[in-house]
Order: sequence, then structure tokens, then C-alpha cells
Amino acid sequence: MDPWIELNNKVLAGGVVDTSHDQEALRVYFREKVNPNTVTFPSLEEKIATLTERGVWDPAVFARFRPSEVRAVFERAYGLNFRFRSFMGAFKFYSEYATMTPDRRQWLERYEDRLSVTALARSESLPEALELVEHLVKQTFTPATPTLMNSGKANTGRLVSCFLLQDCTDNLDSITKTLSFVAELSKGGGGIGVEVSNLRARGESLRGIQNVTKGVMGVAKMLDNMLRYADQAGQRPGAGAIYLSVMHPDFLDTLSAKKIASDEDARLKTLSMGATIPDIFLEKARAGQDIYQFYPHSLFQETGREFTSIDWTREYDTLAANPRLRKKLVSPRRILEDIAVTQGESGYPYLLFEGNANRVNPIPNVGTIKMSNLCSEILQPTLPSTFHAYGQEEKDQVGLDVSCNLASLVIEQSLASGDLGRVVRSAVKLLDNVARSTSIHEVPAVKRANEEMRSIGLGAMGLHSFLAKNELVYGSPEALEFVNVYFAAVHYHARRTSMQVARDTGFVFQGFHGSRYQTGEHFAQYLHEDFLPTTPEVAALFEGHDLPTRADWQGLVQDIQTHGLAHSFVMAIAPTGSISYVSNASASIMPITERVETRTSNKARTIYPMPHLNELTEWFYEEAYDMDQTRVIDTVAAAQRHVDQGISCTLFVPSNASTRTLQRYYLYAYARGLKTLYYTRLRKVSIDECLNCAI
Repeated sequence: MDPWIELNNKVLAGGVVDTSHDQEALRVYFREKVNPNTVTFPSLEEKIATLTERGVWDPAVFARFRPSEVRAVFERAYGLNFRFRSFMGAFKFYSEYATMTPDRRQWLERYEDRLSVTALARSESLPEALELVEHLVKQTFTPATPTLMNSGKANTGRLVSCFLLQDCTDNLDSITKTLSFVAELSKGGGGIGVEVSNLRARGESLRGIQNVTKGVMGVAKMLDNMLRYADQAGQRPGAGAIYLSVMHPDFLDTLSAKKIASDEDARLKTLSMGATIPDIFLEKARAGQDIYQFYPHSLFQETGREFTSIDWTREYDTLAANPRLRKKLVSPRRILEDIAVTQGESGYPYLLFEGNANRVNPIPNVGTIKMSNLCSEILQPTLPSTFHAYGQEEKDQVGLDVSCNLASLVIEQSLASGDLGRVVRSAVKLLDNVARSTSIHEVPAVKRANEEMRSIGLGAMGLHSFLAKNELVYGSPEALEFVNVYFAAVHYHARRTSMQVARDTGFVFQGFHGSRYQTGEHFAQYLHEDFLPTTPEVAALFEGHDLPTRADWQGLVQDIQTHGLAHSFVMAIAPTGSISYVSNASASIMPITERVETRTSNKARTIYPMPHLNELTEWFYEEAYDMDQTRVIDTVAAAQRHVDQGISCTLFVPSNASTRTLQRYYLYAYARGLKTLYYTRLRKVSIDECLNCAI
């Protein structure tokens, strides 16, 4: 065993937590592993020349700046005297992020090098690059993993790796196109969400022949196989999710494919699943009434409309009364029971509360929200594409899909900066650069949406570690007040920056005119209520920060109505993974699952004690499985008021939790305004981290 691993493992030796061993492991790791195996160069100029000639760094990045400016950025990074605060943070960075020689025996980049090159690649000027590199090194925020790993490199992967596709309409040309798009995105490391509710159900007619269609499962199996085939050159498995409405007759059959005991030939091994749930379904479940599921092809023949274009809550009674529509009567309570059983076995499906998402959709003039992504935090309107046979390309209609341009604030460091607004401005400008630098030409609807809508998703991590450090109980009234104030302020500064980009560049996203942004409706809560601290404990956490008032919001809304917004969406909270360790923060805004985490990577066990863990803070590090999950839901609900997209919300339940308990949580989350629920994790069930969206 490597000596640094052995030292790190002593953190838990004898059942007693001793974090001093973690610091000792960190020192030994650098002394005996990183420093001796990092390639050194006589000068910065020599390093840049060598790595650009070798095809490691992109020479175009450095050509945009004078040599003195490049040097200034590197000197700023190294001058901040960054030190990793945990062994796991350093181990993760040098194992997964720092560039190595082709034989993976030596490192070509140190931490400061990777962030300096990222800052240069994502900035338009020296002042921007200096500002950005300072934030990156101080870890006030961090870009998504693909942005951090690939910025400034030559011949490397994309800057984004999460996509939503609604291309899968009900014809074979569209289905084969979607499979092609999934393969293209997956081979480049993409995690893909695909909406499949428009597909005709099993046993519908095809070319007038009755009871011959294979239904959603036929396409789902092809997607499942494609993700395993296009597996990033064998480096890691492909990852994708389908979203299917509970109003579709194939829902229960598809759900069964995620059960552990399902037939091997029918089981979806790689493909994840999300369930889209309209208000009417939950209303019928509460009332104990049955509900109809509708056959998509029959629906299209009768109404000329795609399945996903239906407002089920508003139109249900009319459609249910139509005798010409093929439909079947089911029990919504039984379906919720099956969802809970399947979540208990596999953690799936994710849940999308369609009504909650669309009630606060800021751009209904563009379209409705019908699906989410692999980690259930991206919620944007999508429009289906229509593809025709070869030789008829002029008739193709390119819709709107989604690419997820993500970054996360580190709550503790963002507040330690003394100027939360400055941090958010820099983060939004970084994401704006990522959006402008991204062109997924292989998938036209993704390319179109990125160019016209320029959506971004600024999230946050480290909530529980910040609360514990400051002796606040997760989910307590004071903690909920902090969440409310913090995310209201982030929302204000993100919107203000987006307005300034629109004002200064003249770019306003397609769909702003006629949106709830333009009318001001989207900002109504801020014009009637101040989101400022009311308790001394919370006020102390924001000391020195300029928090927005109602007057500030009124002025901003007027500026937005005058100048527009550059970004259709600005916030989304993803389930941060490895980067949380690097940033020395708890993951996302979820509670911790262990005070001292144990992870196995490359057959080595590594230990990660929570930040600031000591005899005092351990009492504030209540583990997620010991909490009533209503506290988790309340925390997410407090943030969701200010997050225009979604939040990856995981439920943590003991293995003996009943399906009735899970259903109670579903209904409570819906009532509290949550748009999605991500995994349900049982204490004894292990679910692999979403590699594509964990940022």
C-alpha cells in the first residue's frame, strides 16, 4: 500500500477519527508522489512552448495574449499560495484533472497551471483573466468538470457534457436520428436525457396493421445498447436517461425494466429512467380515483397533436370523454406504489413534477418543460425536431434541445470573499464564454438552442459543511433563512450580470420578448418582499456583503425590460461529485451521508473527513439517513424559490422505509413546489455517481 494511502486510512484507525493523519497523508503525497513525478521546465515560456508543441495546450489560447499578460496570469495563480485542505482533494485533482504524460507516469500540470490555462481560455482580456484565475484558485466557484478539464487543451473533449434531446418523435427516421445523436454525444463523454413519450405504445397500429408496434421498450433497449457501445473509447460507460410520462400506456412496462428482478433480456442495464408526472395524476391519486392513460398514435390520429404537446391537467376531461381515443384505465395509487417499490430496489425513476416546473417557467412563449437531464436539475422548454428519409432533408424541422453549461459556487469561499456579487459576476461571465465557445454541430437542435437561448446553470455546493462550521443545524429555521437569503442574492447578481451582457453586447436571447422576464412577472416575489436576514445568527454570516433590497430589484427589473437578458436561464443546482472534494466542501446543497466518507478508487480505499470536522462540529453534521426527509425537502424548497431551473434533490431513507413513507415524501415535495426528485438512496443501496453531470 502506498504510504500516503496508509496514512490517510489511519484517520479511522481503531474506530476513532483523527484528522491529523489526513494532513500527514497530504504532505507525504506531495513529497513522495506529486513533486518527484511532475515535469519541471526552466521557465514558464519554455513550459508553454513545449506543451503547445507536444499538442497538450492549444497555441491559439496564448496567441490572444501578450507574453507579459500570460505571465501575469500564472504569477497571480502561484502568488495566491494555494494549499489543498484534504488528502482526498489533492488525490482527486491529480488523479482526474491534472494533465499527465501519455504513459500516465508524470504530471505536466500543477493545480495553478490548470487554472491559469482555464482562465486564459475562458477570458476576453487580461483583467478578466486575472479576475477569473483568482476566483478559481481561491475556489469561490468552480466550473463543471469538462470545462475545467478541457479548457485550453488541444484536440480534447467538449466544454459541456450534459444534453437533453426531444428529437425522438414517432417515426423511424426520427428514432434512428436520435440514436445517431446519442452515439455522437456519448462517445465524447456526454450524458444524455431523451424524451420518449411521443413514441407510440406497444400494440398500436403501424401502416394500418393493428397490434404490431413494439412500444417504448423497443427504442429504450436500442438506446441502452448504444450507450454501452459508445463508451468514451472504453474509458467509462456511456450514461443516459429516458423521460416517460405516467400518462403513457407503456409506463409500467418501462418502469419494470429498472427493477432488479426483471428479466435479463428486458432490463435496462445502463439507461436511467425519469417519470414525468402532471398535476391531474396526483389529484386523482389523492382522491383515490382511476385515471386514463392515452395511446400516442391514437391521440395523434384524432387530434393531430404530439403526446408531449398536451396539457394533461387542463385537457384531461375532454380527452377522457372522447370515445374515439384509445385509452386504458389505471390506478394512479398503484403506479405510485410501483414507483416507490422500484426506487427501493434501484433508486429509479427520477420524478419530474410537470405542473410545478411549468407554473414558474419564465418563457412559456417559447414552449413547455417536458423533461429533464441525467441528474434532474436542468429544466428548459424543448421543441421536437422532425426528420425525414434520406433525400428529403429540406423538409426536416430542427427543434430546440439543450446543452447544460454548468458551474457551482462554493458557499463558504464565496462568502469569505467579502463580495458575493463580484463572485457571481465572474462565474456568469465564465459560463457565458462557455456557451459562446460551444457548437455541437453534430446535433442541430442542441446547436440551435445554445446559439439562440444561451442558457447557463450556476449552482452551489458546500451547504452542509458551511452550516456545520457555523454551528447551524441543517434544515433548522435559521438554516432555511440562510438558504433563502443566499440564493435570492445569487439570483439577483446572476440576472444583473446577464442584463449587463445583453446591454453591452446587444445579444438578447431568442424568446425574451413575450416572456415573463419582459413583463416582470417572473420577479414578482422580489418586488413585494425583502429577502434579507431577520435573525442575528444569519445576519452575521452575510456581514460585509451588499444584499439586494426591493428597491434594487425594482431597478433591475426596469433595466431588464429596457436592455433584455443574454441568457434564457441562469441557475441550476447539480449534484457535485469529485469537484466537491477538490473544493473541500460537502456535495451540492444535500446533507452529508457520512461524517467520514470512505471511497474506493483504483482498488485503493481513501478516507475523507468532512471539512472542519471536530468535537464541536460533529454534532451539526447529522447524517442524511438519520434525518426526517421533510427537512431536506424544505431546504431544497427554500432554494427552489430562486432557482429558475431545477435542483438535484436526493432522498435518503433507511432500508426498512415503507413504500407509503416514500409516497408521502413525493406528495410533500410536490406540495412544497419542488420540480424534480433525483435518486432515492437506501442506506444499503449503492448507486454509481453520475460521472457526466457531477461537477
